Amino acid sequence: MGEFLLFVHILAAGSWLGASVTQFVVTPSLQKVGGAPAAAWMRQTVRLGTAIYTPAAAVLLITGFWMVIRESVYEFEQTFVAIGIVMVIIGAFFGMRIFGPGGREVADLHEAGDKTKANAAHQRLAMYGAIDTVLLVFTIWAMVTRLGI
Repeated sequence: MGEFLLFVHILAAGSWLGASVTQFVVTPSLQKVGGAPAAAWMRQTVRLGTAIYTPAAAVLLITGFWMVIRESVYEFEQTFVAIGIVMVIIGAFFGMRIFGPGGREVADLHEAGDKTKANAAHQRLAMYGAIDTVLLVFTIWAMVTRLGI
């Protein structure tokens, strides 16, 4: 069971990272286009919060906790486990307080035809997106290396 849980755990982390990388690659080109295409894309990035990020975070927490509690393979006190838990908390905070509202704001601005303000708002989102992605990659590295063991 432990290998299956780890497999599902890794799939969830890959989903989170894959969605982040996709946004990092696609969003800048659509921001340059502006208007309806950029607004539609930003609304879809907000939708990713409920379609990919939230389920991935839930699966990460469930499988992670299960591996610690049921499989007795890891302990909550281990550095890499704590980093994983903190990353899910950071991701949830960013999603609810920054990415969701910010994505809707950028979409609204594009729909209103205010490309200058939309681009400025997007730059703020991009900064947080970069932070989130770097932290996620660090977390994956911490998990793979079992940092602290």
